[in-house]
Amino acid sequence: METTATRVARDLHMVSALTRRVLEGEFADPAGTSASFTQLVILKWLDAATPRRAQDVARFLSASAPAATQILARLRKKGLVRSRPNRKDRRADDLFLTPKARALITEHDSRNAGRLETLLSSLPSGRRNALAEGLETAIELLLADHPSVADMCLQCGAHASPRCVMRQHGFSCPTERDGIPTCGAPRPVPRARNRTNRT
Repeated sequence: METTATRVARDLHMVSALTRRVLEGEFADPAGTSASFTQLVILKWLDAATPRRAQDVARFLSASAPAATQILARLRKKGLVRSRPNRKDRRADDLFLTPKARALITEHDSRNAGRLETLLSSLPSGRRNALAEGLETAIELLLADHPSVADMCLQCGAHASPRCVMRQHGFSCPTERDGIPTCGAPRPVPRARNRTNRT
């Protein structure tokens, strides 16, 4: 007989895979500009609290400096990112979004929001609320596994959210500089994590 743990593990995997396939695939706007979801995540994050540098992108993606440089080169080639020398350190470049990138982000967010609104409108209000609460409960449960997620960045820039879930639960931001969250969110007062075993 299937246990609750097995069922939850399977369903979480399916939600993750379906989210990537349905909502986080390659995107192109009416002007023909395209970007992968990872590239969109980077663009939103760069725009949240500029200026940022290539080493910040590497830290954000948990990638090597050469890998981050390659990603940024692709974004520059598409006309989505530009750079200029940092005023304090002329050896480093600050990264900024172009108007073309902001138009792409706006179109992506609008299209995805419309798709979700259509899907959610097919559900009775009770099931919509249950869905939202269930997802929040899943996040709470997974965050309770502190050793596994302590240094994880959930890349809230993917949705340009001023609320970093990790910081709301008292975790430090792995991509912050000098104690300043690079997601652009204010530093919340950490709240105690619930370590009570749940069955």
